Amino acid sequence: MRTEIKLPGIANCPIKDIIYIEGKGNYSLVHLATKKEVYIAKTLKKFESHFRMHKFIRIHKSYLVNQENIPSTGTSNFTHIATSLGNRLPISRRKLAYVRQKLS
Repeated sequence: MRTEIKLPGIANCPIKDIIYIEGKGNYSLVHLATKKEVYIAKTLKKFESHFRMHKFIRIHKSYLVNQENIPSTGTSNFTHIATSLGNRLPISRRKLAYVRQKLS
């Protein structure tokens, strides 16, 4: 299993440093732990299949989150996930049960 990925401007980025990936059509915005953002010409679906062996969760049509970078929260009734960057990302209604199961 690969532990690094090549991103534009970054030679070898550890996968654990990726906080979340935001889909923007045929492009994706990768948010890193260093608070750096990198645009890449790859769809979120391709990232999802590439990271299927890692702990990434698709919480919304536009967000793929690294489960290791989610601070522990109660999963009783929530509609957003707080990331380690301090962002709050929405969870879609369709994925809510799936996200609860993965995080519990």
